[in-house]
Amino acid sequence: MTMPALISDKQDKERVAQLKKVYSTVSQAFIMAVSENGTPDEWGMGGMYDENSHYIMAKNIAKYMKLSHNCIDMDDSTVEKVCNPPPDISGKQFSRSVILLDGTRVSFRVWSGQCNGNYSREGNSTPLQHACGSISVDLNGNRLPNKNGRDRFSFYVTRDALVPFGIQGDTHEFERACNRKIDTPYPGFSDKNMYACTAWVLYNENMDYLKCDDLTWKGKTKCK
Repeated sequence: MTMPALISDKQDKERVAQLKKVYSTVSQAFIMAVSENGTPDEWGMGGMYDENSHYIMAKNIAKYMKLSHNCIDMDDSTVEKVCNPPPDISGKQFSRSVILLDGTRVSFRVWSGQCNGNYSREGNSTPLQHACGSISVDLNGNRLPNKNGRDRFSFYVTRDALVPFGIQGDTHEFERACNRKIDTPYPGFSDKNMYACTAWVLYNENMDYLKCDDLTWKGKTKCK
């Protein structure tokens, strides 16, 4: 392998390991938040454009994480300088963010306080039938590339668990929404593309979708 390829492969392996660690950290915090406050549909949250709802989700979960920066209570201008959370499709910061000790930025966003969002394909019985919102992580915080499937990954917050985007049975299929050649896999969804890679990284422990475009859950799982 050439030196650039070796460096890229090493970086991919490091990101796989970091994402797995972050998933464990955030999942444990979610479990503890549910133990203390009940399931998210009992937290008194509203909809995606209710700023207090994002605040509630972030406060309930982040209190169980070790942080280097807590931007939950900061004013908007300070948040942009310290945590710089990703904007909503409208361009506004409809989320609350923190930064973990390892530099990972974690952003919390509510979609439905009643947890009645359904992102499960027809015929699939999964926790995605009870989606409340999302948690997005950027493994290197504010540093580039800040791109889905590279350093940015997302999880559904459901009534009972955190579920990685792109899991089998997700309406946002890995084969479409984690494919470099498909710019807008599901028009109308806030992220443009490459946002359904999270489950693949966690379960297959590779980021080969950055190198080839014919990977599938039930078929080819590596480029070589």
